[in-house]
Amino acid sequence: MTTLITGGTGFIGAEIARMLVDSGDEVHIAHRSGNLGRVEGISDRVHLHQFDLSVPGSASTLLSEVKPTTLFHFGAILTAPGEQDPQALLQANAAGFIETIEAARLAGTEQMIFASSIGTYGRDTGGGIINDLTLQRPNSVYGVTKVLGENLGAYYRQKYGLDFRGLRYPSIVGPGVTTWSVAQYTSWIIEKPALGEPFEVWVPPEAVVAILHYQDAARAAIELAQAPFESIKSINYLVDGIQPTPTAGEIADAVRSRISDADITFSPPDGGAAGSVRIDDSAAREEWGWQPNFDTEGMVDAVIAEVTGSVR
Repeated sequence: MTTLITGGTGFIGAEIARMLVDSGDEVHIAHRSGNLGRVEGISDRVHLHQFDLSVPGSASTLLSEVKPTTLFHFGAILTAPGEQDPQALLQANAAGFIETIEAARLAGTEQMIFASSIGTYGRDTGGGIINDLTLQRPNSVYGVTKVLGENLGAYYRQKYGLDFRGLRYPSIVGPGVTTWSVAQYTSWIIEKPALGEPFEVWVPPEAVVAILHYQDAARAAIELAQAPFESIKSINYLVDGIQPTPTAGEIADAVRSRISDADITFSPPDGGAAGSVRIDDSAAREEWGWQPNFDTEGMVDAVIAEVTGSVR
């Protein structure tokens, strides 16, 4: 089987590539920049393609050349840079997605796995637990384009028989992410103390953001792809990690229990309320058997081990 991963040198995409190579698949990685650090150790076992989702024609050329059986579409401009340049994000995440899914159809691709986000919900969620039927009203251009991708993919599934499946990811936890986001404290609260650096958290200790370890995120994509076609009812799925979701303070406590001199402080903005993003991923658990591997302690241990191993 031939697999193509757009965004394949990114946080989750590279881990998907690593897992698929180990299973013996023919893996093609499409990437925009020359930074191949995340595929170190497997770069000679995959096919690498320079690819820019925002350039018209790039997706069509790539898909017609590779003709993948399965496409993991994880290439995108993220929220923070997208808010700085919304038109660039629209070109990549909206126009680029439209070209990509049509090119996949024309290339005979059988299946497309799409990386979406809880950013599709945005405002007015009622302050309760988000599930797959919660009304999606995103308040970022990133979220807007992810809603577009989810719905166009579902249409292609119905109209053309392309086996489209999407994952609505929460905050992804792991070392090495440099792009700031409101939820990025969930990684840095572990990584910075592991590096011996202080970390000031910009949310209150009681803040809650649903989290998923990056290896679980990659495994979720692969397991979703492998699930029987007849099991897929919801098409686009929330996936959660630890339940109940730990607060920022509970993550800090787990870090301090492992790093005695961890310098973690909380300095939320004046009047800032504790965020609450809890999700119900029961559809994924019931329809294709999703279960995360990492609990809070295991996630903290894994990030510390990876960080300290990289700086020795």
